[in-house]
Amino acid sequence: MGTMHLDDSFQFLVDQDEVNFKVVQQLNSVFGKDLKCLEKACGLVKELTRTKEELERRLRFATTEAPDKITKAVKAADEALKKKEKMIKECDQLKLEVAQHNKKVGKLLEEIGPGVRKVRELERVQVYQQFVNAVDEQSKEIETSLHIGAEGQALLGYSQLREKAKLIQESNCSNLVAFVTNTLLHWHQVFTQRFTSEFEDVLKVIKWPFTSSNSTVHQTPASPESIQRLCTLTQYLLQITLPEDIGKENARQRDLSIMSPAVVADFEPPLLPIQLLVRPLEVRFFYHFSGNKVTNSRENPEWYFTQVLKWISAHESFLNTRIQQVLNRYGYQNTSAKVEFMRGLVRLLVLKLASDLPEIQYDDDLFCSTVQETLNFEREISVTYYYPASQPSVLSVLTQAQNFARWIHIERKFALELMDEFVSDNDAWLAMEGGEAAHCGEQLILLVQGITDRYKRLPQPGHRLQFLELQLELLDDFRVRVLQVMKSERQDPLNSHYPAILNTVHHIAATLTDWADLPFFVEMQYYREQFSHIQDQTTAALAGYETARSTSPDDPSSFTFHSPDVSLLNTTVSPEVLARQDALDSLNTNTEVPTAARLAEVSGSVFDSTVDLYTHIQGEMVRTLASYVFTEVRARSQPYRKDKWFYTTNPKALQDSNKITDPSPSICPMLEVLARHLHALRDVLATPLFTQLWKIVADTLNKYVYEEVILQTRFSDTGAAQFKFDMLRGLFPIFGEFTQKPENFFKLVKESVILLTLPHATAFLLRDTIRMWRDDQDAFSLVISPVKALAEQGVTLLTPKEADVVMNIRIYEQNRMGS
Repeated sequence: MGTMHLDDSFQFLVDQDEVNFKVVQQLNSVFGKDLKCLEKACGLVKELTRTKEELERRLRFATTEAPDKITKAVKAADEALKKKEKMIKECDQLKLEVAQHNKKVGKLLEEIGPGVRKVRELERVQVYQQFVNAVDEQSKEIETSLHIGAEGQALLGYSQLREKAKLIQESNCSNLVAFVTNTLLHWHQVFTQRFTSEFEDVLKVIKWPFTSSNSTVHQTPASPESIQRLCTLTQYLLQITLPEDIGKENARQRDLSIMSPAVVADFEPPLLPIQLLVRPLEVRFFYHFSGNKVTNSRENPEWYFTQVLKWISAHESFLNTRIQQVLNRYGYQNTSAKVEFMRGLVRLLVLKLASDLPEIQYDDDLFCSTVQETLNFEREISVTYYYPASQPSVLSVLTQAQNFARWIHIERKFALELMDEFVSDNDAWLAMEGGEAAHCGEQLILLVQGITDRYKRLPQPGHRLQFLELQLELLDDFRVRVLQVMKSERQDPLNSHYPAILNTVHHIAATLTDWADLPFFVEMQYYREQFSHIQDQTTAALAGYETARSTSPDDPSSFTFHSPDVSLLNTTVSPEVLARQDALDSLNTNTEVPTAARLAEVSGSVFDSTVDLYTHIQGEMVRTLASYVFTEVRARSQPYRKDKWFYTTNPKALQDSNKITDPSPSICPMLEVLARHLHALRDVLATPLFTQLWKIVADTLNKYVYEEVILQTRFSDTGAAQFKFDMLRGLFPIFGEFTQKPENFFKLVKESVILLTLPHATAFLLRDTIRMWRDDQDAFSLVISPVKALAEQGVTLLTPKEADVVMNIRIYEQNRMGS
C-alpha cells in the first residue's frame, strides 16, 4: 500500500520541533537508559506499523464509504422537504374550503342559533323538572308506605332518596341541592320521631335500663317478640342514617342550637340506637347527681363513678349479644355497641366533673379525692371493660389548663409534705433486715411509683412530661436530704445509720435504672428529646423575633408560635418560659405516638442524670466506709510494721522456715479488727455494695503492706518465710470468704513474697538478669527478657526495676549461701 503524504499547503499546521520532541520522548520511554536492549526495536516498529495502517483505514473510509452515506442522508432530506410542501398546499386548500362553507351556512346559523340554545335550555329545564318530580314522587311513595304501615317499603324509598341527595351534592344547582337535602332531612326527622317513639316504648316493655349486674339480668327480661322488635327498630334507625356530609352539617347546626359545652367537643355522638339506649340513663344520672339531691355529694365522687360502672356491667351482655349482631349485619362491623354505649356514659361524667371541679379546686382534700376517683374510674373502665385509649375520656377534664395546674401543684405540695414526714420519722433510717433500704427509701419509691400510676394514662405527652419533671424534682430533693444526713452520720459510720443510708441510695439508683428500661419511660425519653428540640427551636426563633421587632417594629420577621395563647408574645414573660410553654403545647397537639423503630433510636433515659448523682453519692459513701476500715486496720498495724524481719525469735523458724505454723503475734490485732469490721459490714450492706467495699479495702491494704511493710525493712530467709505465712495464712483467708482467689487482689504483696522466698540460686540468677538488662538494655534484649524471666516465676505486675528493689531488701544468709 502506498504511503499517503500531506499536501504542502498543510505543512504550516505542523510544529516540526514538537513532533521531534514527542518522538524522542516516546523512544526514551521504550528503551530507557539501556541502549543495548535493541530487541525492543522490532516490537516498536510493529506497533507503529499497526497504528499507521489504522489511520490509513480511517482516511480511506472518509474518502470512499462516508460520501455514500452523506448522499443518502441528503436525498432523504430532499424528500422530506417535498412532502412538507405538499402538506402545506393541502392545508391551504382545506382552509379555503372551510372559509367557503362558513360563508355559505353563516347566515343560516345566525337565524337558527338562538333557537338551538333555547331548545338546549328547555331540555335542561325538563331534566331539572323531572328530577324534582322524581323527588316529589319518591316522597309521596314514602308517605303512602308509612300510612299503610309498610315500613320496609318506606325505608327503601328513603334509601333511594338518600342516593339522589348524595348524587347531586357537588352540583352547582344550589336550589336543587337545598330542595333535595331538605326533603331528605324532613323524612329523616319523620322516621326518627316514628321509630324513636316506638323504640322507647319497647325499652319500657323490656324494663330498660337494667338496674343491676346480677345473673338474672343476662336472661331475656321480656318476651322474644319484644326483643325482636327492638332489634328491628335498631335496624331501621341504622338505615335512616344521613350521608356523611349532610349528617355533619345537620349535627353542627344542632350543636349550635343546643350550645354544647366545649369540654365535650371531642365526643362524637353515638349511633342513634345507642343514643336512645343511653338517654334513660342520662335522665337518671342528672336526677341523682345534680341539684339538691342527697346523692349529689361532692364529698363522695365515687358514687357517680361507681354508678356508671354498674350500668356498664349490667348492660354489657345485652349490648354484645343483641345490639352488636344488628350492627354487624348492617355494615357496622367495625363499630362496637359497647364502646358507643360507654362513650355516651363517659360524656355524662365529663359534664359532671366539669361542673364540680371549679367549685372544689381550692379544697385540697376534695380536689384530691375527686382526682383519685377519676383516675380509678379511668383505670377500671380501660382494664375491665376495654374502653379504647383512642376514645375521649374523663381525663380530658383533668388536663384542662386550670385543673391541671391545680392538680400538679397539689401533687408537689403533698409529696413534699409526705417526704418531710417520713424523713423526719424516728425509724426513717432503719431497715427491716440487713442489706435492705431504710424505711424512708422504700416510701420514696412508693411515692414516685404512685405519681407514675396516676399520670401514665394521660393522653397528652406534654402533661406527662410535667409530672416526670416533678418526679425528678422530688428525687433530687431527697438526694439533698440524704447528703445532709450522711454528713452527720459519717463520724462513726459503722455504729450509726450510715450503712442504711448507703443501702437506700443504692436501692434508689438500682430501682431507677430498672425503671429506665420500661417501655413507658423509654417513650417518655423520646418525648423529652422532642421537647428539648422544639424548645431550642422556639428559643432561637424568639431571639430572632425580638431582634426584628426592635429593628422594625411594624414588620417583624415571620415567626411560628405553637401555643394557642399568642398574646404571650406581647407580655413580659421571659423567653425561657415562652419557649417551654410553646414546646409543651406543640407536644400536646402535634406529636404522634412513636413507632418501635423510633423508640429503638432513643439514647439515654429520663433518669440518667439522677442515677449519676445517686451513684456518685454511693461511691463516695463506699469509699468513706472503706477508708474507715483501713484507718482502723492501719492503727493496729504499727507493731507489725516495726517487726524486725531480718531477725526472728520464732524457734521453729530458726530451725526450719518450712515448719512455721503460727502467725506473727503483732499481726493478730490488725487481722482481728479487719475481720470484725468486714463481717459486720457484710451483715448490714447490700451484696453489690459490700463487694465494692472489700475490693477497695483489699486494694488499699495491698498497696499499704507493699509500701509500708515490705519496702521499709530487710528480710532474712526466716523473716521472709514468716511474712509469707502471715500473708498466705493470715491476711488472704479473711478475703477468701468473699472470693475464691483472694491473692489476685494482693498482687503486689503476692509477687513480693515470691521474690523474697525464691531459692538462692534462682534469686541470684534472676537478679543478675535484671541488672544486666538494666546496664545494657539494647544488647541484652536479644538474649533474654527480664519480664519473661519474672513471668516464669509468677511475677507479672512488678516491673524489672521494682522487682530488683524487692530482691535487694532480701538478706542472703551466709550459711544458706554456702549450701
